Amino acid sequence: MRKALLLGTTGMLAAAARHVAMQADECVLVSRNAGAFSFGSAALDAKLTRLPLSYDGEAVFVSALAGHAPFDFALTWIRPRAERLRAAIDAMIAPGGLLVEVMGSRSILTGSNGEPSIAAIRADAFAHQTDIAYAQLVLGFMRENGASRWLTHEEISAAAIAQIEAPQPRRIAGTLEPWEERPR
Repeated sequence: MRKALLLGTTGMLAAAARHVAMQADECVLVSRNAGAFSFGSAALDAKLTRLPLSYDGEAVFVSALAGHAPFDFALTWIRPRAERLRAAIDAMIAPGGLLVEVMGSRSILTGSNGEPSIAAIRADAFAHQTDIAYAQLVLGFMRENGASRWLTHEEISAAAIAQIEAPQPRRIAGTLEPWEERPR
């Protein structure tokens, strides 16, 4: 891959971001703390263009990011209801590119009035865009010894790497059921 977008990947997805950086010629890393982020490797860090942005300032965010588009690949972690931001990023993916979108467990829940889930909305939007490959990674939880826990950073990055290497329309990391037994 030539140019990759790594959005919101400096925490739980840092190992997956590193995996992408090893394959890419160039990476645009976007997060509030991008300026301080390092892979701990001079060779990988040299591939990074760091954009310390928050998507709370959506217009500034999109404008800054657009100057680096198009992207052949994107790994993103964005808050659930950021439809305009997601659509802007979608438009920055090059034809033939791949977007791997990481979502939290609540992304699969329908609205209180039966509105479709954000995961369903996104999957439907990409069903009609044949020039971009789209793969969701929904983060669940683990059930062990009669108790539940959230996924570790290592488990999350491993699932993201699996989705990058063998994209599926939707991959669930851990489990989402029974929903009532998720960690609180």
